[in-house]
Amino acid sequence: DIAKVSFTGDVTTGRAICKDASETLKKVTMELGGKSPLIIFEDADIDDAVSAALMANFYSCGEVCSNGTRVFVQNSIRETFVEKFAERSKRISIGDPMDKEMQMGAMIHEQHLQKVLGYVDVGKSEGAKLVCGGERVELTGDFSKGAFMTPAIFTDCNDDMRIVKEEIFGPVACVLGFDTEEEVIERANDTVFGLAAGVFTKDIQRGHRVVSNFQAGCTWINNYNLAPVELPWGGNKQSGIGRENGKAGIENWSQLKSVYVEMG
Repeated sequence: DIAKVSFTGDVTTGRAICKDASETLKKVTMELGGKSPLIIFEDADIDDAVSAALMANFYSCGEVCSNGTRVFVQNSIRETFVEKFAERSKRISIGDPMDKEMQMGAMIHEQHLQKVLGYVDVGKSEGAKLVCGGERVELTGDFSKGAFMTPAIFTDCNDDMRIVKEEIFGPVACVLGFDTEEEVIERANDTVFGLAAGVFTKDIQRGHRVVSNFQAGCTWINNYNLAPVELPWGGNKQSGIGRENGKAGIENWSQLKSVYVEMG
């Protein structure tokens, strides 16, 4: 008999698995999708924030469920941030993932590449500005059939656009401006997902205040996408049920038993 079901993947598939598991009340752990916010305040170290945005969007070709693909940047520094973000994105080397000189390899398969490129077209049709990337990369030789693309950055986005609301699961970043802390927290939480979230600021009290208000399971202050094994991993809302790693992970993979012993 199957005593426990653990799944990492799409929300729709996770729902179907939970439905089947519920018929026999099996324990489940679901680590599902995300559309996570990365908030950058004007007092942040902008170069560190750009590095985090690169990691949060283009690591593993963007095929990471926790990626911070909604990059909220305070309006006073947004233009400078976008310039630096785009400049460094354009320098990313794309090719053989076994070559140490390469920084991005291919996406998982051709069908998914076409889906992601389709979202790039959606973004442009919605009125977002494609600052850089979003194009297929044609290589030769052994990699001529590879699903390679350049990392894409959109600006002039709004919260109602499909590219901002839907999980793309590819190297597509959406930069959004904001003015106040209260505003950006409300917008960051305005999603059905709740896997991850991050904030960059030199004000550590504000950092803790912001993450305490995030409706997300995994949060970072002045970093992003780090996942030491001691740290519980999992999402809130439709991003999942239960936790992996850490003590919480052990608890999700075990069952509590009460034993009463009469000693006479």
